[in-house]
Amino acid sequence: MEAWADEIVEIADDGSNDWMQRRLKDGSDETVMDHEHVSRSRLRVDTKKWLLSKLAAKTYGDKVQHTGAGGDGPVVQRIERVIIDPKN
Repeated sequence: MEAWADEIVEIADDGSNDWMQRRLKDGSDETVMDHEHVSRSRLRVDTKKWLLSKLAAKTYGDKVQHTGAGGDGPVVQRIERVIIDPKN
């Protein structure tokens, strides 16, 4: 799982193929973004992130769990409802 997490960082940091040269009609070259490569990298990162969140949810999941003092769930101290009469 840690290897996948490291790969995510490597993929995100690697911008070596994000740009390409395109020949214009007048014969000059232009540097443009390779949207296909950028999209593929995004897909690879998102896929690995999703797999990590499912296979190692405690470490890589998005769900945040709040626990009480005993570690067995949230502790509700008090619930109060105040109704204000707008006529007074």
